[in-house]
Amino acid sequence: MQPNRKTRLLPRAGTAEGHESGQMLVSLLLMLALFLLAIVGFAVDLTNLWFHRQAEQSAADAACQAGALDMSGLVAGLSLPNMGFTPGTNGSCSANPDGTICFYANANGYNGAGLNTNTTSNSVAWTFPTSVPGTTAPPSSITSYPFLKVTVTENVKTHFLFTLNGTRYQQVAASCTCGLVQEKEAAPVLVLSPTAYGAFTYSGGGALNIVGGPQRALQVNSSSTTAIDCQPSGIINTSAGGPKGTGSDVATVGGPTKAPTQCWGGGFNGGTTGTWAGGVFPISDPYAGVSTPLSVKSITPASGLNGASVQKAQSLSIAGQDGCPDTSNPCIEMSPGYYPNGIRTNGYQTYIFLPGIYYMGNSLNAGGSATLRMATPCKPSCSPLSSSVGQQTDGVMFYFYSGSVDIHGCSGCSNSLIPVPSTSLTCDGSAPSTALNMPNTLNGNVLWGQCATNGTYWDAGGDTSDSRGSPGSRGILMYQDHANTIQPTFTGSGALSFSGALYFHSTSYSDVFSLTGGSSSGTFVLGEVVADQISLTGSGILNLALNPAPSVYLLKVGMLQ
Repeated sequence: MQPNRKTRLLPRAGTAEGHESGQMLVSLLLMLALFLLAIVGFAVDLTNLWFHRQAEQSAADAACQAGALDMSGLVAGLSLPNMGFTPGTNGSCSANPDGTICFYANANGYNGAGLNTNTTSNSVAWTFPTSVPGTTAPPSSITSYPFLKVTVTENVKTHFLFTLNGTRYQQVAASCTCGLVQEKEAAPVLVLSPTAYGAFTYSGGGALNIVGGPQRALQVNSSSTTAIDCQPSGIINTSAGGPKGTGSDVATVGGPTKAPTQCWGGGFNGGTTGTWAGGVFPISDPYAGVSTPLSVKSITPASGLNGASVQKAQSLSIAGQDGCPDTSNPCIEMSPGYYPNGIRTNGYQTYIFLPGIYYMGNSLNAGGSATLRMATPCKPSCSPLSSSVGQQTDGVMFYFYSGSVDIHGCSGCSNSLIPVPSTSLTCDGSAPSTALNMPNTLNGNVLWGQCATNGTYWDAGGDTSDSRGSPGSRGILMYQDHANTIQPTFTGSGALSFSGALYFHSTSYSDVFSLTGGSSSGTFVLGEVVADQISLTGSGILNLALNPAPSVYLLKVGMLQ
């Protein structure tokens, strides 16, 4: 017999037990459906919040960059009355609805009217962080508030999340931190005046010839519609400019927006790759963060520099001593130091300058038939002032506490002096670009700046954070104090060959670098010209070889966080 087994019988349809089993199955399916519906609902809410945050981020990024561009414009000297914000003062669009930040936030869908409880609304606010991790702020002499943070906050309506937090509106925020940073770049010829008519003027045979350098060869910051003024026979020739030597650009914040037609040949030759652009954004002063020599702060009429006697350093050097190039007459040799009355040349004499910083209380005035040259200490033999063997990287800087440079008449006309090899102008002893058409040997006035790591200047007193180059690049040759409005002028028929930056900027933007007359035919500059205004007239021709390598720190707008 089979053993007895308990057998469970399924309920028959129609019985009470069968009805209860069916109800449980329906309840389970309903619960699963509700659960899946809740998951879908939460997913929809979370996805909606994510998309809103992405939109807020885009708005914050656009508003922050636009605000930082305005901050850069202020540094460059532009007047921006419709900014709607003041650097250093926190604000929001609810209190200040007009202006750059709010305009760009609104263009991206956020009016910043303010947050309201239990309703769809948004706010746009900005602050000015004192620091940003991982970012070095530019010197305070450039701007006290380089960083900007814009935050966009929105109340977003939800449909299922309120079951968890008890509110139908979820607050979502996004922010962007941007600001002004310094980046080392190749520098163009830069005209700083933000408003001047004819900030760059060339006429009557006046010409600017640029070889090498960055793609943008000349930048004029003036917003005037005639920021660049060309009269018949003026020419800007950048056909050998740019990194490839095939042409570089001219750009102006104002106008003309196209190369002028009233000048011969259009007044512009950009080669195959050079263009003319109007309506660009200004470039701020690349030397704004370079401090003045500290020694100047201690100058008094009686005691000179730091209590030392006023410098009158002069000595007579015969041919061959410290590089004196005059085989007929002694050279007047000058030493670095403080010259409260400036330096005025006499007659036909040759002046040679030992390496170092020349603190000028008045102008460097070279006229007549005098010639300015560099001294080469103990090369080929020593003068009474010389105490060291010169190096290729040695140079001078003329700091004009007052006065300026005034080279006129036939200064540099003498062809009887021993010429200077053009290789002396570079830091590594290489030949300058052949596109500049500079002779292999140079007559006339020949001066060069110090070779510095960051292309500014250095001295034993540690006046700047720069250091001696090895080889580096030629730094600032002429530096005019920002409170000094005496005009630098180059006139006459002599020849000029400079290596280093010529920097003439006053806080009133009134320094005009003026080159007039026949001296221009032999004027060569290896380096930048940074001035409030530039005027090339009366056959004044400036031949420039710009450095294509990064040599100065330019202020840029960057997104930081």
